[in-house]
Amino acid sequence: MLVTGPLTLETAREAFLTGISAGGSVSIVDLAGVTNVDSSALGVLMQWSRQHAGTLDFINIPESLRSLADLYDVSTMLFTAATDNPTN
Repeated sequence: MLVTGPLTLETAREAFLTGISAGGSVSIVDLAGVTNVDSSALGVLMQWSRQHAGTLDFINIPESLRSLADLYDVSTMLFTAATDNPTN
C-alpha cells in the first residue's frame, strides 16, 4: 500500500480507514509519498500494525516520521532494520 500526502491529525482518520479497507492483502506500507507528519501518523501506523498482528513492513520512512518515532520511543515497535529504507 502506498501512502501519499500529509499524515497528520487532519488526515489520520481517513488514512486509518483506508488501511482497514485494504484488509489482510497488505503486507508492505510504502511511506515514500508522505509529505508531512505529526504524532497522529504514529497512531495510524501503530493501529495498522496491530490490525495485522505486527506483520506489516513500513518502507521508505521519511526522516521526520523516524524522528517522531524515536522521540516517542516507538521505533523498534514499528520499524525493522530489514525494511527501514529512509528516503528523506
